[in-house]
Amino acid sequence: LEYLPPYSPDLNPIEQAFSVIKAHLRRQGLGFYHSKSSYFELYQACKIVTPEMTWGFFFHSGYNVAF
Repeated sequence: LEYLPPYSPDLNPIEQAFSVIKAHLRRQGLGFYHSKSSYFELYQACKIVTPEMTWGFFFHSGYNVAF
């Protein structure tokens, strides 16, 4: 068990995935809170997060991940 600060995005891999998804939506001109964005566009944005990227998010957060 390891103590983590209350809000530590650098130690939370999902924050990095959210960042990638939001950046993709912004590049498409859909911003995360834009009224034009639909569930399908959000789904498409989520599909760009690959297993390799996920491994990198965990590694960058300091977790030891082995395949």
